[in-house]
Amino acid sequence: MNKDRNAPSRKAFDPAKLQALLEHLGRLLPDEKQRQAFYSCSQTQPPASLRLNPLQAQSQTLEPLLRQLGEPVPWCEDAFGMPESEKGLGQMLEHAMGALYVQAKAPMLAVEVLAPRPGERVLDLCAAPGGKSIQIAARMQNSGLLLLNEMRSKRMPSLVGNLERCGVANFVVSQAPGAMLARYFHNFFDRILVDAPCSGDGIVRKDKNMLNYWSSENAGHFGQQQIGLLRAAFHMLKPGGSLVYSTCSLSLEENEEVLLGLIRRYEANVEIRAIDNYENQPLPAEIAAQYPADFSRGVRVWPHHHNTEGAFVAHLCKREPTISSHRDADAASWLPQTRCDAAADEARRAIESRWQCDLPRPPGQVYTLSSRLLTLQPALGPAIQQHLPHFVRSGMRVARHHKGYSFISQQTVALCGHLMQGPSIELNFSQLQSIFQGQLAQLDRATDLKGEVLCRFGPWTACRAIVQEGGLLLDGMLPRNFFRNNLRTLV
Repeated sequence: MNKDRNAPSRKAFDPAKLQALLEHLGRLLPDEKQRQAFYSCSQTQPPASLRLNPLQAQSQTLEPLLRQLGEPVPWCEDAFGMPESEKGLGQMLEHAMGALYVQAKAPMLAVEVLAPRPGERVLDLCAAPGGKSIQIAARMQNSGLLLLNEMRSKRMPSLVGNLERCGVANFVVSQAPGAMLARYFHNFFDRILVDAPCSGDGIVRKDKNMLNYWSSENAGHFGQQQIGLLRAAFHMLKPGGSLVYSTCSLSLEENEEVLLGLIRRYEANVEIRAIDNYENQPLPAEIAAQYPADFSRGVRVWPHHHNTEGAFVAHLCKREPTISSHRDADAASWLPQTRCDAAADEARRAIESRWQCDLPRPPGQVYTLSSRLLTLQPALGPAIQQHLPHFVRSGMRVARHHKGYSFISQQTVALCGHLMQGPSIELNFSQLQSIFQGQLAQLDRATDLKGEVLCRFGPWTACRAIVQEGGLLLDGMLPRNFFRNNLRTLV
């Protein structure tokens, strides 16, 4: 989960500071045996884990293999703990194609509790680097509206890059402080995820560099920021809607104390709901007595229980509409675009004719053509772009239109390539490696195909390519951020 900090230079961690942190958190466990198990686990690296991306149709071909290689994550049916390192998984073809996302097990729980549905309006208030956003989009089946907010501009490239790689289309990205965003979306969203920037004390087993700045006072400072974010999110939630508050911290300062900050503002309007299908470790009785009884419904993911990083998750609901203390923009009056414009429709039909397929049209999404980019985006995307000063971009770039021809994007190739019947060439793995290294691929024999073709490898449509003169060379049209010097495959 998110950490809002400037990473200090790496240096050897202070064992005394590690011990202080573990004792600070260990007091939340019921007995010495549990504490010792936590201390021991926290000094080892967590195993890598990944989640399949249902938006990528070919991802499901991997599930039988992953069940053999990995260990299922109990709270996420698409996820597996893996013996492979995170770095190794990032070199996989399946990763490049967006079929899987490398993600710790603990953060996945927050989205499973949120349980977003197709067609809803959902907000991810602190979205980068995008793992949970992609998980939400998959649960929504790329329909409805998914607003992804990220306050820090330097985290935008990772967010947008991951959205593009994984074929997310139903999103709008904004960059604003939570309180500022709340002015535009009063009582607006069906579901909201607040994966708050935090001290990161729950990830100490993965990144001991966080010890360079951790203290209980610093955790309290984060807690004050988190209260502001949570209050802003609650302001934007529809009555009856669901809000999930999560951190990668285990401390009281960044969890129960933050919930108290919300209760002090909204009192009985806040309902804390039970989290099903997760066996929670309750706080010691003397600590639990300091908080309302329903705070026990929030859960901690302890590293030694599930061999993962630490996390906290609470499921909240708004009983009645909140009243604004300032003048809000009336987002409810923003009109969705109900049909594709003529130019976008013409470009879409030309692509479908060229590649002999039907492009996807999820409910609540429209095709738009602007600045020569054909985009599939939420129907509310154009209105949000017009009315929200903090708008960054929206939707999946389907193609670039130039001189009457539409050049399909890598995202379209990965997401829809299995539907396309246009000219294609089957590659061997050596040829595929050449393209992923930014080199020309040498064909075994000359092809009669001319111009633009699709490159296929097994179930994957890897990219577009241009057949070079003579028909023996392929120039892959693969964006540089997809390059892999040591491309491998799970199969």
